[in-house]
Amino acid sequence: MARFRGLHIVAGIVAMGVTAVLGSVMGLNNTAVFTSSCVAYVAVSMWAESRFSRRRGEIPGPAQLQPQITDPGKLDRTPDQIPRQEGNAA
Repeated sequence: MARFRGLHIVAGIVAMGVTAVLGSVMGLNNTAVFTSSCVAYVAVSMWAESRFSRRRGEIPGPAQLQPQITDPGKLDRTPDQIPRQEGNAA
């Protein structure tokens, strides 16, 4: 579904604008308005990306970090991905 690609960015920008307007109406200074707008952008865009990826049935993140399942009971791992049993585990 290519129609959802980039929509999380648009949702974040809209949230940023709404937050900026609300912060100005509340009488916050420019630094507080900018900071709250940035926080809203990150929060909404991450939430929207997670929702859209769930709809698509994908795991968000780079492909090399996603598990490569060949058998339903086990993960396909290369020797450098298997955790080592050395060192002190705190």
